Amino acid sequence: RKMKKVLLVLCIIFCLSPAQAQMKKSFGGMMGTRGAGVIFSGNWKIKRDMVVGFETRFYDIKNDTELPVYDRYTGNSYNVGDKALFMIPVFGTVKWFLFEGKIANNFSPFVGLKLGPVLAIDGNQEQRSFKSRWRKASTFGTYGGQIVFGVRFLKMGGGAITPSIGYEFIPMGEEVDGRNNYNGMAINISFSYALSRR
Repeated sequence: RKMKKVLLVLCIIFCLSPAQAQMKKSFGGMMGTRGAGVIFSGNWKIKRDMVVGFETRFYDIKNDTELPVYDRYTGNSYNVGDKALFMIPVFGTVKWFLFEGKIANNFSPFVGLKLGPVLAIDGNQEQRSFKSRWRKASTFGTYGGQIVFGVRFLKMGGGAITPSIGYEFIPMGEEVDGRNNYNGMAINISFSYALSRR
């Protein structure tokens, strides 16, 4: 419950921030060692070579031995050995653009750091129906982070495509679905749609 309150307060702060008008918003996706997700983020430029912001994500955790199966009697497809587990990280982010102003304006390498709370929701993986699987799901609160290296490619109109690769740390503090951490590699790609550059 405490973790849910922390996440709610953070979301309200971001939405009501007076700097919202200058925020560069972006969305995208990620694939990692432990699963895949959808990302939304906001960034503010505070120095020529530094951007700060936040990132939140819906992260669906996959089992290493998960297999798709087709039932020829019912005509339905489903996964065998899948996890009923997803996570919602809310990370504060910092990006340093290493060669800003020294190379072409539309190509900017950076190194980034992400840290913050993570809410994990663990359903009943033995159930097949959506309602039965998530009705009495357990919740866990933890903290995580990610170290990334990436490149921002600016587009006409001030938008950008930003691929990055890094390593993510999500220690659980206890065993959740057979693991006490969900660390692993993460590949992110985001698309910004603000009208101004950065």
